[in-house]
Amino acid sequence: MLTPERPNGRRRWLLVTAGLGLAGLVVVTALVALSSDDSSASRASVITPARSSRQAVVASTAPVSTSSSVMLPGGRPDSVLIGGQTNHLEFARLVATALWAYDPSTDFDARNQDLLFASAPAPYGDQARLAQDLAALTSSGSALDSMRKNRTTVTVELTDIEVSVWAANRLAGIGASPGVYGIDVTGEQTITTKGGPPMVVPVQLGLTVACPPATTFCTLDGVLPAHLQDALGSK
Repeated sequence: MLTPERPNGRRRWLLVTAGLGLAGLVVVTALVALSSDDSSASRASVITPARSSRQAVVASTAPVSTSSSVMLPGGRPDSVLIGGQTNHLEFARLVATALWAYDPSTDFDARNQDLLFASAPAPYGDQARLAQDLAALTSSGSALDSMRKNRTTVTVELTDIEVSVWAANRLAGIGASPGVYGIDVTGEQTITTKGGPPMVVPVQLGLTVACPPATTFCTLDGVLPAHLQDALGSK
């Protein structure tokens, strides 16, 4: 199992805000991005390569009125795998399952493209950055060749899906919009190869998402190969 490397001594806390004018009222929302410290992310997927760092984006932190009924940008995602969801935890479950379960017939490019169809719209997310996140969680080159040669099949059992307390505190501190979440996912992959016994591997993901009422349907901002606090640091 390859463990993702993180840049040392560099903090990342990405904040994305949106403004929507309605009868003279400007509604602004914020979506987390996060910071990194010196510790290493652990227990990543068996085929997870290193993840590149994100550049910090800073915007307005004006709070959003929680009483506003206005749906901000983000219609029904076109994704077949995870589109049209309104519950953030169910959305996270579908994202994690799509990333962690596969076999030699899986078209990883098509899978990633489908996940991109549910990417968070600007200014909540950056589709190019999300594409980098997905690529870092996708087998390629010799790893992909080995998987196909050995007829590797991977199934997953999700054991825990919960809103990250660490991310929630960060979001509350910047007045983020209701519907914006950082979610931690924990599971176990069972890896079966030709002629070998099954191997069970613990795995974790950290997701940043925008769901109702921030967007009409749940959308995906970012994917990290560990729980958010573990991957991005507590500073």
